[in-house]
Amino acid sequence: MEKLKPGIKIYADELSKIVQINSGLIHHSKQHSNELIFKDEKFSQKYESEAYLPKRDWRKLNLSEYKIIAGNNKDKKDYNSVFIGEIPQNIQLLFDGLNLKEAQSDDEVFRKFRENQNLISEINLLLNEFLENISQGSFRFMSLATNYANSEVVSLDKRKFPIGFTINDLKFIGIHKDSSETMTLHTAHKFGNRISLNIGKESRYLLLINLSMLQVYNMIKTKMNVHENEVNNKNITSYFMKLFPDYPVLKIEQPPYHYYIAPTDNCFHDGSTFGSSSLDIVMTYLGKFLI
Repeated sequence: MEKLKPGIKIYADELSKIVQINSGLIHHSKQHSNELIFKDEKFSQKYESEAYLPKRDWRKLNLSEYKIIAGNNKDKKDYNSVFIGEIPQNIQLLFDGLNLKEAQSDDEVFRKFRENQNLISEINLLLNEFLENISQGSFRFMSLATNYANSEVVSLDKRKFPIGFTINDLKFIGIHKDSSETMTLHTAHKFGNRISLNIGKESRYLLLINLSMLQVYNMIKTKMNVHENEVNNKNITSYFMKLFPDYPVLKIEQPPYHYYIAPTDNCFHDGSTFGSSSLDIVMTYLGKFLI
């Protein structure tokens, strides 16, 4: 197992209670597929051909590992920090009024938002006030999304969905980094971060490799010629997974009405609902958030 390196720091109350670590990554074909839950039916989770998943040997961090990842407020930036926190109580009470926790599908969730416009206006007003207090600049709403219960990883490339797709068409990406057409490995840290709010019924998890893209790039340089192999923003995930499968992954619990803030353009990550039995519901905003 590769040793955990100093890199992206994590800030949270009672950090040791919500973070676990494992022994690395595994190609999806080498790990027994779990059964995600959709409308009380179970389906074997399928993946894209290059998808890598975290190994399931989760454990608590030892003291030296804890010291490596724990935030210390030194050189704290939006691109090198992850924050876990709780949504203000007044906003939680408004979300309670939507009764989202009984929803069984994304259609039900969206319908509850459409049918409660006055309540949504109140939520938006208070959420904007909250986000303005932790934002270093402008921010924008990205999405209201749902994920299946008991899903090992949650991210999908929805651009590949066929017309009239069924659950059997879904192929999950695995641990990855976000990106845009204008991004390079040397500019990934300039693209801000995201805040994702868990407004579902159960805890969900942020899966995280605590290395920035420049750290990953420099690690790959020790194994191969990055210029001859044209290592770039599009293929760095595949190279890292194959060259460093024993680098540990962190699993960070995000209880209901808690948020995570993470630089998802600048690190490998995904969400997970593994172990849950209800619909996962998440609201996400993009910006430059710092606490």
